[in-house]
Amino acid sequence: MRMSLPRRRRDPRFPGEPWDPGLQPERTALSWQRTILAMAVGAMVLSATAVRLDQPVLTVLAALVGVMVLVPAIFRSPDGGMPSHGRLRSWSFLVRLAGLVMALAVLGVAVTVVSLIDMTA
Repeated sequence: MRMSLPRRRRDPRFPGEPWDPGLQPERTALSWQRTILAMAVGAMVLSATAVRLDQPVLTVLAALVGVMVLVPAIFRSPDGGMPSHGRLRSWSFLVRLAGLVMALAVLGVAVTVVSLIDMTA
């Protein structure tokens, strides 16, 4: 009995060559998932720290950053692929995530300052 190999699809942009996407889209999607998970865990840790410092505003803001990271990732997570027109699909997701990283960093600095003030008082 002879086993047949799966047929390789053809890339419509290059009709003469077989299309093999490889593992790059899968690795990209997994790296997005790790980044989102790290951001969500960071937001939870920051929120828990703000709770321990009795800072409700910082607690809510850190939790809000965590929600803003998770909700878009759940509804439409970037898959690492490129559409047929060649523009990167995940650019807007990257910009939004970079902004949330900056917001989490600013909140982290605020929690640190509050913690240092509480230690000296």
